[in-house]
Formats: sequence, structure tokens, C-alpha cells
Amino acid sequence: MIERIEKAAVTSVARACGFATIAIVTFMIGFVHVPALCFKCGGILFLLLTAVLLLKATWARTQPYKSTEVWLLLPREERPTQETAQQLISGVLRNIYLTFAQHTAALAAGLLALAFTMQLFGVASRPL
Repeated sequence: MIERIEKAAVTSVARACGFATIAIVTFMIGFVHVPALCFKCGGILFLLLTAVLLLKATWARTQPYKSTEVWLLLPREERPTQETAQQLISGVLRNIYLTFAQHTAALAAGLLALAFTMQLFGVASRPL
């Protein structure tokens, strides 16, 4: 049962992060003529996504399990009992949020390091 809950949680959080990533990349494309600015904007927006994921991880314990997408993704016959559902679902969601926050933070750091390197070599001052 726990594997099914983890799979549903990963699906839910990955879908939300995927939509956020599409929005961030679309925003970055608007600045593609100045590469350093493009990567800096992407890094900052991914840091913002990391902050949102950390907040969601903090609030996961207080969110009612019946209002989560994880609960809706689970087939009725595989749902945990009401006594254990809150603890199981909120705990798994918290871990998944933290895992995705680590990935987005690493991506943000990479984009910001790339932007810094480009600025260091003067790429930021000349549009393509």
C-alpha cells in the first residue's frame, strides 16, 4: 500500500513541477537574446519553485488527506483506513516535496552558476 501512495504522490508533485517548469522555460525563452539574463531569470524562478515546495512540505502535515490529489489518485480499494490515512499520506507527501525541492534547488544553482560564469566572461553585456 505504501508503494502505491508513494507512486501517487510522485505523480502528483511531478505533474505540478512539470507545469511550473514549462512556465519557467517559456519565461526564459523571452530573454534568450541575452543568455546570462535568461539563465539568471531561470535560476531565480527555480529558487522560487524550491521555496514553494519547501512551504508545501511544511504544510503537508496539516493538509486534510481527503483534499489531496494523492487520495484521489488511489483506487478506492487501495486507500488506507481513515485512522492511518492522514499520517501516511502527509508523511509521504512531505518526503516527495522535499525530494523535488532538492532537485529544483540544484537546477537553480546550476543556472545561476552558468549566468555568473557568462557575466564573468562578458557574455551578459552583448545580446546575440
